[in-house]
Amino acid sequence: MRCIFCKHPVFGEEGISVPGQGPAHLTCYQANQSMKRTFQSLDITALDDAELTNLLDLVLAEVNVRKKNDSDDDGIELF
Repeated sequence: MRCIFCKHPVFGEEGISVPGQGPAHLTCYQANQSMKRTFQSLDITALDDAELTNLLDLVLAEVNVRKKNDSDDDGIELF
């Protein structure tokens, strides 16, 4: 079997099966994923400017909420 990305043979533990596509080297798959700029199943390159801005706002809001929750662990405010 040949890697769907580099076309070299895939053997043993260095290979994985990409659902719906075929066999691949783990390193080839990871390189392809990083070049596609996807996060989980979200293709970031497919977003238009407005959608990307909305996504950025959502991510920043979530980061701020988590930071706030981390700093309020004991509920005691120190001056």
